[in-house]
Amino acid sequence: MRLTILHTNDIHGHQERLAQIATLVEREKTSSPHEVLYLDAGDVEETTNPLSNVTKGTAMHRLLGRTGCDAATVGNACWLRYGAGVLADHARAAPYPLLLANFRPVSGPVPSALLGDVGVFGLTDPFREIFGDVDWGFEPLDELEVARAAAADLRRRGARLVVLLSHLGLEKPEGRWDDRRIAAELQEDVDLIIGAHSHDLLPEGEWVGRVLVTQAGAFGEHLGRIEIDDGSIAASVAPIGGDVEPSPLVEEEAARIEAEIEELLADELGSVEAELDAGWVADALRRRMGTEVGLFSEGLTTGVLPPGRVTRGALYGISETGANPAATTMTGAQLEEVIKRGNEPAFMAEMPRSLRGRTRGRLHVRGATPDELIPDRSYTVAGTDWELAPYGGYVLA
Repeated sequence: MRLTILHTNDIHGHQERLAQIATLVEREKTSSPHEVLYLDAGDVEETTNPLSNVTKGTAMHRLLGRTGCDAATVGNACWLRYGAGVLADHARAAPYPLLLANFRPVSGPVPSALLGDVGVFGLTDPFREIFGDVDWGFEPLDELEVARAAAADLRRRGARLVVLLSHLGLEKPEGRWDDRRIAAELQEDVDLIIGAHSHDLLPEGEWVGRVLVTQAGAFGEHLGRIEIDDGSIAASVAPIGGDVEPSPLVEEEAARIEAEIEELLADELGSVEAELDAGWVADALRRRMGTEVGLFSEGLTTGVLPPGRVTRGALYGISETGANPAATTMTGAQLEEVIKRGNEPAFMAEMPRSLRGRTRGRLHVRGATPDELIPDRSYTVAGTDWELAPYGGYVLA
């Protein structure tokens, strides 16, 4: 078998890089005397990119389709923010198989795909540490069990090479599957793991026994390359320089999407008489969820909404977050601790990766003040998964 596999991961909304990647992929596919596949290992979407966020990630799959992508796996950038229902939209927009083997049931993605002699299946991080806090509408399956079954199925269907497109990450705490751990268990099952999620750059890949693990950094800054020749496998990565011409196919598709978004954001929703800030969102969540208390982090906003006419675009402009509305019950003592932690100066000044360069800011509270809370009484509390799930840092596991 003679084959070249080009790969990317964690592009996170960098559509200008996708336009360059499309040029490089087309160049390889048209000039190579043997087969060339281009695979993406997930998280092409990004909430801080308006084109991606307004479409809940769907636009990025339209753009990735213009790059000549042959298959992609589901990352975590969208289902954690918008729910698993968006995956059906992604799969409809993608002209390539969107892979996800370890969630059931989900609509849209398929567990695996056979691309000629190459079998590909996808796994993504199930975020089990927060899974019990939210009803996502599906269940995560055991990654190792699913991987073995998918690989065996692909071999039965004629795959000579089996590739795991993994959005598990290169290394995780003990007790969770990552690319290194799962590679050690899949020695007789897969030949290659193309990884993502942890944004690692592996210049020549990393061998775990007989399985080669690769990853190409993040943000489309590098293009991964795997050369397969009669059983030998070699990996490399190359930086994507500014001298690479962007593909007009991607740029034209982006222009079409931007026109669609402009029309959507022009919709008038109503008007407001007073300036609205993150405290208004906290109160809106409280009223919408029918709870006694509402919480909302200032870090999920980019400013305030001025008085006057409100369009969908104006509302999006001050809070483009994809955080999931949620409700829970806390004791007064627990709620007081959350409010106290959320407004500590050092905590407010933090810039978590999820906020993409913004500080946490103040935690706005509506419906009760810490002085009014009764420690042993239960309160219903609304917010988003950022304030109410442990990964946000406000509540402790």
